[in-house]
Amino acid sequence: MKINDFEKAIEALCVDGLVIDEMKMKANGGGHVNQANGHTDALTIVWDESGRAFTTSNQEEKEEFIEFNSGKTVIGRRLKRDTVYDLKFE
Repeated sequence: MKINDFEKAIEALCVDGLVIDEMKMKANGGGHVNQANGHTDALTIVWDESGRAFTTSNQEEKEEFIEFNSGKTVIGRRLKRDTVYDLKFE
C-alpha cells in the first residue's frame, strides 16, 4: 500500500488525538510503505506493511534490553499485537 492508502485507513480508525509520526518506505518498493508509526497520549502504534497494528503504552517509561534469537540486543519497549488498531484498506 502507498502513503495515501495508509493515511486514509488510519483516519478511518477515528481515534481522537492519533498522530502519524513517520512512514517508512520500502527500499525499492515503488513508493510502498514498509512501516507506519503513530501515537496518542496513551499509546505508541506501529503498523506493518499489511496494516497489522502493534502497540506499547506511553505510560510505561521503562525501556528494557530486548534480546533476539540471533543474540542481538537492543534497548526499547516491547510491542504487543493489537487488532483494535488494524487498518482496513479499501
